[in-house]
Amino acid sequence: MAHARAWAEETGSLCVPKSGHHEGFPLGVWLIQQRRKAGQRRLSPATLHALDTIDPWWNPPWPYHWHRTYHQAREHHHTGQPNPPALQQWADIQRTRWDILHPQQQHLLTTIGIQPG
Repeated sequence: MAHARAWAEETGSLCVPKSGHHEGFPLGVWLIQQRRKAGQRRLSPATLHALDTIDPWWNPPWPYHWHRTYHQAREHHHTGQPNPPALQQWADIQRTRWDILHPQQQHLLTTIGIQPG
């Protein structure tokens, strides 16, 4: 759990790629295992609470690929960098599919300046 806390403090989330390591610990693989356990309702309440406290979106109800792409867009937004074409295309798709997104996805998008189209 210490690695998860440290990663989140450094990056602002637990959106860790599968290959992600923190101080040699395979954090990405570990989080995948925790998500799998949570989906099977086998994750201990203490672990679930700790991860939810670190990052409420560590195990989002939407596809994880969407969540990772959102974090890429968030990083570009926060640093003022323009989105590369693939990321801009993703943002445009979110605008056109706004009505089918989870309300929390909509909220996350508005925090980075993406509004319904």
